[in-house]
Amino acid sequence: MNDFVLQEIKRIWSSYDGWKMSPTKKGAGYDTLVTLERSNNGHKEITRVLVLFKKDVTLDMLDDLTRPEPVFDGSRPRYDYAVIVPGNADTSALPKDLKVFVMKSFAFEGKELIWLKKPVRKTEEPVKKKA
Repeated sequence: MNDFVLQEIKRIWSSYDGWKMSPTKKGAGYDTLVTLERSNNGHKEITRVLVLFKKDVTLDMLDDLTRPEPVFDGSRPRYDYAVIVPGNADTSALPKDLKVFVMKSFAFEGKELIWLKKPVRKTEEPVKKKA
């Protein structure tokens, strides 16, 4: 997974809050399924995040996201689901209650996926006095 996307996930689900991340590569591209887990007030919380680098996001792409995982310790975890997509991606086919986050590092410009760099600060050079 791209380091910039990993940073964005860590900003939303911080390890400071107890989240432990385990990414799983999905297919041959950069698409990744990330499972985040933490224990909060005696309950196990599991958030599954699907990172997609596609222009059009459809419902069939969410099959891996909502597939239940077996729990072996007898507890009943609380599940949450989210999707992270590049800017200008079409997410109109997704359910309204699904959390959709937009990447700050990547966006679509037309049909091309581009990397959004931070603007470079230009500093003015000091004016030299004539002696």
